[in-house]
Amino acid sequence: MGLQGSGVAEEKEWPIEGVIELSFPDEETARIVYESVLYEHESVPYRRSRIEFLREGNRVIIRFLARDNSALRGTLNSYLRWIKVAMDSLEV
Repeated sequence: MGLQGSGVAEEKEWPIEGVIELSFPDEETARIVYESVLYEHESVPYRRSRIEFLREGNRVIIRFLARDNSALRGTLNSYLRWIKVAMDSLEV
């Protein structure tokens, strides 16, 4: 997945991992959503989770590692909320 190391200690430190892929109607929409969220991604420090945020064509991909369920929930809620705001802005 790119974020996770191969050591046993790494697996115990970041036991939760996953990927969310969001498909958009076209690359332009995906680009706008991605660029809208990118500032937040780069500026918000997370201590209990790691996120890889990228765009491939018409898809926005969130790859994550988390130390616990609470960290996972908080991190994903933030990203999904930022993405929803970006999408709602496109409709205006």
